[in-house]
Amino acid sequence: MSLLIFVTLMNISAKHDYILKVSIIILILFNIFSNKSYAQLQKSSVVYATVNEGRLEGKIQNDVFVFKGVPYAAPPIGPLRWKAPQPLTKWSGVRKAIEFSARPVQKSGILYEFRSENMSEDCLYLNIWSTAKPNEKPHPVYVFIHGGSFIHGDGSQPAYDGESMAKKGIVYISINYRLGVFGFLAHPDLAKENQFGASGNYGLLDQVAALKWIRENIAAFGGDPNRITIGGESVGAQSVSAHMASPLSKGLFSAAIAQSSSLLDSRRLIKSKESSEKMGIDFVALTKSESIAEMRAIDEKRLLKIASKGDPRRFKPTVDGYFLPKFPTEVFEAGEQIKVPLLVGWNADEVPSLAFYRLKRATPENFYKRVRKIYGEDAAEVLKYYPVTTKEQAKIAGAKLGSDWLINFGTWRLAELHAKSNAPVYRYLFDQPHPGLTARTINDGNFFQVLLKKMINKAITGSAFHAAEIEYALGNLDVQRNYAWKQEDYKVSQQMQAYFSNFIHNNNPNLGSKEINLINWPKQKAGVKQEYLRIGLPSKVEVELDTTRNRYLLLQRIKFAE
Repeated sequence: MSLLIFVTLMNISAKHDYILKVSIIILILFNIFSNKSYAQLQKSSVVYATVNEGRLEGKIQNDVFVFKGVPYAAPPIGPLRWKAPQPLTKWSGVRKAIEFSARPVQKSGILYEFRSENMSEDCLYLNIWSTAKPNEKPHPVYVFIHGGSFIHGDGSQPAYDGESMAKKGIVYISINYRLGVFGFLAHPDLAKENQFGASGNYGLLDQVAALKWIRENIAAFGGDPNRITIGGESVGAQSVSAHMASPLSKGLFSAAIAQSSSLLDSRRLIKSKESSEKMGIDFVALTKSESIAEMRAIDEKRLLKIASKGDPRRFKPTVDGYFLPKFPTEVFEAGEQIKVPLLVGWNADEVPSLAFYRLKRATPENFYKRVRKIYGEDAAEVLKYYPVTTKEQAKIAGAKLGSDWLINFGTWRLAELHAKSNAPVYRYLFDQPHPGLTARTINDGNFFQVLLKKMINKAITGSAFHAAEIEYALGNLDVQRNYAWKQEDYKVSQQMQAYFSNFIHNNNPNLGSKEINLINWPKQKAGVKQEYLRIGLPSKVEVELDTTRNRYLLLQRIKFAE
């Protein structure tokens, strides 16, 4: 209690009514707890926060304040389908924030584990974990953007849980955003509905709306609005690179983490406005609709079913002239990106050979066919960098080229160009062999599910595959119980989480936690052989090989068709 409050109480003489003193105390406490801060109710599992739109009720779980299903924009339903996210309306009373919201509309298989109960277009919600106490120095904020090819995923997945990061003194947030046809359909008639002449990118605009809401309200949860790090894995990392290139995201974050991807790899991950709108016209015709109004009247499940036919990944981010004035690579090449500290990297075994060959056998003949299909007239040059004469070489080259083509090059390019801007860049390679699924997880399901999981387990065990690092980085091994973690996995997780936590706190992975000994992680420097941190047991600093760099420079020269 401040000195002013103490003096005020003491100046009330004894002859005044005792009730007056009690009333003043109650009033003071009410003002303290209502002024955009939250208060733990002693000996209770309930916690409250007051945001711009009203009062929220969350829970205290394992000494962490948790608010789930917090809305950050109006439900994008009915006439708001395929419109930029709209502001929330205020609510009266206390809104419960104790359960995960519905996840975005999607078609997900057994590989996705959700803690959300339902699925709906009404999906613009976020989840907050915090250990910050009132009157404590504000904690840095980490906003995690989930992956899933822009067609899967949500913030409730166990791998994205925020309790462990909150216990590192970080206000951790996972967000939902519109996916697939709901989040990325572009069409000229949609572009006519707004003054910017833009359509598509609704999922990315959702993320902007979430960041704006967080910046305005995060102090209510003990967070520092001036220290917001955005991060994500796979298309979450692509989203991060998009925000770094977008004028709409300027001022909304102060640092970035990109795990395994970016939009700087080629035009296969991002479309021109013309290409996206043409695809949108074709899709509207597929639904047999005569207008956007008819499209908005289609039931969400039916629309998802139609969109799932053919290539469900055809709905991609667009150079719409609004969120993205030009291709992100062009933005970074011109040095026009948002210049914030960046932690970036990828995994040692991103894409298995099986995926590159699309379940066909790894043979020299099949390797040549895939290279010719992917690279066309550039195939002969590509084959010089990935020589194959035997089946074993075909297996290794398939995994190497698949990883370079789909993940590694784009992530490398993001680090390379951002380092040229003199912004701090810390690059890693995650190389911890995965322990695979538990026997219980494998045997849970029908015959075909068990068979599929056995195949998956064979492919992932012993490798550092795509998305394998997430639980390690966020300290969530114990949350994700489907994997047979070993003691060495916990050691790597402790180390990796410390680096990530340090970066979120200090924009430098080397400054902060002294719980364990961390080797110094050097910054990436422009124009020299790149040093990076190989994360595993033991972690060590390595220098990029000329053969690796030459492969990426080759892919940089090749222009993909959209």
